[in-house]
Parts: sequence; C-alpha cells; structure tokens
Amino acid sequence: MRRIGWLAAGIAALACGGKLFTIGIDGTAVTVVQEGTIVEAFLGELGFEELATVEIADSEELANQGVEPGDIREVVLTDFVLTAKMPQGADLSFLDRVDVFVEGPGLPRVLIATSSSFPAGQAEVVFEVTEADITDYATAEFLTVTTEAEGRSPDQDTTIEAFYLIDVGVTAQGCRAGTD
Repeated sequence: MRRIGWLAAGIAALACGGKLFTIGIDGTAVTVVQEGTIVEAFLGELGFEELATVEIADSEELANQGVEPGDIREVVLTDFVLTAKMPQGADLSFLDRVDVFVEGPGLPRVLIATSSSFPAGQAEVVFEVTEADITDYATAEFLTVTTEAEGRSPDQDTTIEAFYLIDVGVTAQGCRAGTD
C-alpha cells in the first residue's frame, strides 16, 4: 500500500513537471524610532508590529491561486530592505546591527536576515538573507517575525519602512495555478 502512495506522488510530480511553482508574497511594515540623546544607546526590538503578524499560509496571494497549506513545499525569505522614510534626508546610520528572526509554536528561533552596514547618507539598506527554509513556520498555527537591533537613538524621530519578499514553492494546487 505504501508503494502505491509513493507511486501516486511520483506521477503527480511528473505531471507537474516535477518542479515547484513559486508565488511571491511581499509586504511592508512601518515603525518610528524615537529620537534620543547622542549618548543614548539601544538594544532591542525595532517595533515593526506588522511584521509580527505575517500570515503566509493564509495569504491572499496563495488563496487566489487555490493553494492550501498542504500544497506548500518550500518557503524562503528572499529580500529584506529597511528604508528611512522621514524626516527627509534621514538615513539609518544610527543603527549598528539588525538581525531578523522567525519563531513559531514549538519551533526554534531562526535568523533569516541580517545587516551590520548602515552607511551615513544611505537611506536604504538591503539585508543579507540566510535563505533558511521556513516552511514549518509558514504552515504552523502562527509565526512571529522579530528584529533585534543595536545602535543609538537617532537625532530625530525617524520613520523606517521594512520591505520583505517571501518566495513560496507550491505543488499540486500551485501546479494547476501555474498552468491556467
């Protein structure tokens, strides 16, 4: 009986070309880092509340393609970018290091992106992503994305936008969506 299951899975994979179809899920989150004195240092969460509530398995992008959680085979963060939006001319040089993590119920905390380069005058910083497979987190009851930051408080309140792109590899329903 077990062989029949593997045979059926193999036939389904061949029918879909044996490859995953990738659906991109992107989003943004905004936070304001409060100004402080020049000697005031901080260590902790940047405060991107919208990142904490990223829902991959229930996303509109996947639902529009008829993808269900069981169809998801691979989930990877492919882009993470921080941009200083306000005040005009702001940069991210008050940051020394920012790490981005994913967590889920019963799952270990995993680093998914990091940067320790925040040059003066540069409003946008593209992070190095770890390409960790976060499928178990994406299909869990919920996942939490958090940041840990080191640096000093900026001279002025600074609005920062985080942009993320997550690639979701799907089979079965995703295969059907890829051929419509």
